[in-house]
Amino acid sequence: MIADGVLIEVRDLARHFAAGHGRVVRAVDGLSFDIARGETLGLVGESGCGKSTLGRLIARLEEPTRGQVLFDGVDLTALPPAKLRPLRPRIQVIFQDPYASLNPHKTVRQIVGLPLRVRGGRANGQVRERVLELIGMVGLDPEHAGRFPHQFSGGQRQRIGIARALAAGPELIIADEPVASLDVSIQAQILQVLRELQQRLGLTLLFISHDLSVVSHISHRVAVMYLGKIVEIGPAQSVIQEPRHPYTRALLAATPRLEPGARRSTPLAGDVPSPMAVPPGCRFHTRCPLAITEECRRTESPLRELAPGHRAACHLA
Repeated sequence: MIADGVLIEVRDLARHFAAGHGRVVRAVDGLSFDIARGETLGLVGESGCGKSTLGRLIARLEEPTRGQVLFDGVDLTALPPAKLRPLRPRIQVIFQDPYASLNPHKTVRQIVGLPLRVRGGRANGQVRERVLELIGMVGLDPEHAGRFPHQFSGGQRQRIGIARALAAGPELIIADEPVASLDVSIQAQILQVLRELQQRLGLTLLFISHDLSVVSHISHRVAVMYLGKIVEIGPAQSVIQEPRHPYTRALLAATPRLEPGARRSTPLAGDVPSPMAVPPGCRFHTRCPLAITEECRRTESPLRELAPGHRAACHLA
C-alpha cells in the first residue's frame, strides 16, 4: 500500500565528470521524477547508463553538477555536512556486493549494532535485543549474531546488509543491484524479504537493477535509463505489458524466457555510445530498430504522457 504524499523529488539532476582534454562524461544528464512514500520505484538499464550514480546522488554520496534532490521537502543538495548529518539515517543504501561492504573483522552483532550505537539512546542490553530482532526480521537465526561475514553464504550476507540498513531506522532504502550476484532461487528470497519489510515498516525503495524481469517483480513503477536519461517511466504492469520506447522493448526481448517454443531475442545492433560522445537528437537513434526519422537524429524527445502515469521519450511512440 502506497501512502499519500511524495518523499523524494528529483529536479533536473545531473552529474558530469571531467575526463581530460576537455571531455565530459555525462553520467546523469538532467533527470526529473518523484518517488511516493511507501512506493518501490524500479530503475533499470544497461551497465554504464548512470543508475548507480543516480542512487549515490540521491543518497548524497556524490555531489551533483546541477539540480535538486528534495527529501521530505528538504533540498539535500543545498545542505552543508553538519545539517545533512541528522538526515543520513533516514536514507540507507544496500550495496551489490555484501562481502565488500561488510567489515570482515566484525561479527554480525557488531555490524548491525553499530548504527544503533551511533544513534544513541539505547543501553547495551537494548542494543543486543534490537540486533537479534533485526536479524530475525531478515530471516537469520539468533545464533548467527556471533559469526563473521565469511561464515555466511552470499544470500545470508545480503540479509546482514539489509539488517544493518534497517538498524538506522530509514524511510528510504536505495537498493543498488542487491541480487545481481545471487542465484535465481536466492534472488527470489531476498526480493520477498524486501517486500515484506516494506509492507511491515512502510519503507520507500529505489530498486536499481540491470534485469527488467527482477525489477518487474518488486516495483510499483519502473523507470528505464539509457545514457544518463530516463527514456520511459510508468506503472510496472503498463511498462512491462505495453512498453512505449523501443529501448524498453529491446530490454524485454532480451530477457530470457523459459516457455516451450519461446523465440530467442535478436540482440540490439551496435554498441552503447560513449557517455563522452552522446549522440545528437534521440540518444538511442544509433541503435534503434525502428525507421529513424530526421527528427530522431536532430531533436531529443521529452518525456510525453502516452497513458495515465506512463511517459516515454520517443518521437515515434
